[in-house]
Amino acid sequence: MLQDKYLPQYHFDERHTLHIHAPAEKIFPTIEHLDFRRSFIIRLLFKLRGMPSAMLTTEGLERNRFFVLERVANEEIIIGLIGQFWKPSGNLQIFKPHEFIPFDKPGFAKGSWSFRLIASTHNTVELETTTRIQCTDESSRRKFSRYWFFIKPFSGLIRKEILKAIKVKAEMK
Repeated sequence: MLQDKYLPQYHFDERHTLHIHAPAEKIFPTIEHLDFRRSFIIRLLFKLRGMPSAMLTTEGLERNRFFVLERVANEEIIIGLIGQFWKPSGNLQIFKPHEFIPFDKPGFAKGSWSFRLIASTHNTVELETTTRIQCTDESSRRKFSRYWFFIKPFSGLIRKEILKAIKVKAEMK
């Protein structure tokens, strides 16, 4: 599991799963090219958070400092971000994947977001998305904790909507 490689220790986490009736080879490209523009709920929640509409696609996420740390074809992909998520701007940092693990500058948090495909039965795959947050110091942990108290239900809703969108697209193919 890539989460254990990139963020084995964390302060906050969230996990959601969904079964998809399609092989991993059909699901993985949908994950690599996420597109949330058709989801009213995701668009609304992104707008309320002040996130640009450009972030509704994989390319938009990458332009806005959500970096792919690693991908294992047809199995797993992990995205990382570093910032001060409790601030309106998020103060997202630019970094290279190899800089993610050792990053420990005080006042920040590291987030990892993965999609993992787990073979379930013949032609059925469990898609799991996991989010982990590690704060670099006690002050950032307290700030993130207050932020997470309010944002966690909406974060979970977004992830559930993403899983549903992936399922619909993968099962249509």
